[in-house]
This record gives sequence, C-alpha cells and structure tokens, in this order.
Amino acid sequence: MDLIIELVKLASVGVISSFFTYYLAFRRHRHKKWWELKVSAYKDTIEALSDLLHYFDVYFEAETGGIELSEDKRVQLQTIRNEGYSKIRKSAHSGAFLFSNRAEQALKELLKVMDRQSGHYIEDLDNRYGAVRKCLEMLVDCSKRDLKLKTSFLE
Repeated sequence: MDLIIELVKLASVGVISSFFTYYLAFRRHRHKKWWELKVSAYKDTIEALSDLLHYFDVYFEAETGGIELSEDKRVQLQTIRNEGYSKIRKSAHSGAFLFSNRAEQALKELLKVMDRQSGHYIEDLDNRYGAVRKCLEMLVDCSKRDLKLKTSFLE
C-alpha cells in the first residue's frame, strides 16, 4: 500500500512538472515568434522609409541645385518611391497590432503629409522630406524600445 502511495506521489509530481515545463516552453516559443514578427515589420518599414528619404534627398538636391536628372535616374527613383510608399502604407494599415502606439501614430502622420498637396512642388518636397525623416527617427526610437529583449526568468 505504501508503495502505491509513493508511486502516485511521484506520478503526480511528474505530471505537474510536465505541465509547468510545457507552459513555460510554449509561452517562450510564442513570445519569440511574436518578437520575430515585430522585428520583421520594423525592419521592412525602416528600410522603406530609408528608401523614401533617399528619393526625396536626391530630388530636393536636384531641384535646389539646378541639377537635371537623367530619365533612367528618374525612372529608378520613381520605382524606389512607389515601392517604399506602398510598403509604408501597408505597414500603417496592417501594423497596428505589431507596432507600438507611437510608431503607428508616426506612420499615420506621415501618410497625412504624403497625401497632402499645397500646389508648390518644392514646398511639398520639403514637407515630405521632413516628414519622412521625422518618421524614420521615431520608428528607429520605437523599435529600440519595443524590441528590447526582456531578461525575466518567466518570459
């Protein structure tokens, strides 16, 4: 009888420890996958913002410096702009669950500036350049905070 009680005790300890181990492993796995999704979203959006910044930088320098861009360069820059803007628009609309509130707000503000037109090309170019730079800085700052690894034992 004592042997059966000891076996039941050992079995119950084994079952409880198995469930606890499973819970911690599953939680860690889920947290890791979620973190990887966030890293990918921030990385893609920061790259798209960097591409847009390059686009506006080249156009702004060409316009203010009186430099004429070749047709090939214009087509290449327009492709960069279209792809970057498309990625940013998608991130702003679908990234609400991946980005922090600050990052999401920065992307929405950028889209407002990008869609606004004053009728003056240079002024619009300058406004968009500044908005992209500000959004890029904000997203880099948010990514540093949001993607910081936690060192808690139970994470």
